[in-house]
Amino acid sequence: MSEGTRPVHRRVRRGEGEVTSWPRGLVEYVAKGPEDEVPAPEEDRTLNRLRLAGRLISVLRAGGTDVDREVRELRAAERAFRAGELERAGRLVDELLGALDARHRHENEK
Repeated sequence: MSEGTRPVHRRVRRGEGEVTSWPRGLVEYVAKGPEDEVPAPEEDRTLNRLRLAGRLISVLRAGGTDVDREVRELRAAERAFRAGELERAGRLVDELLGALDARHRHENEK
């Protein structure tokens, strides 16, 4: 790359190339570095899923739904993430997102 030339990053969708090796987002992302490089912290899959869960919980709370249990589960996943227990954090946040999805489906069936 010549001086003054910025790298071109293409949008990558889930299931393409490195996404299967380094799942950086939920749907798509623009990689910040070379495609085979370890993702930057802001591209971390578990961290992004923790953020998503927090936002979904906020939406439920804004609609008047009791989310105390979900908040406790999110905090447990965040603690595990901060402690470096990445596998546990990933499992906890995946379980939480699954529960939020099931709750949403149940409420929409009413």
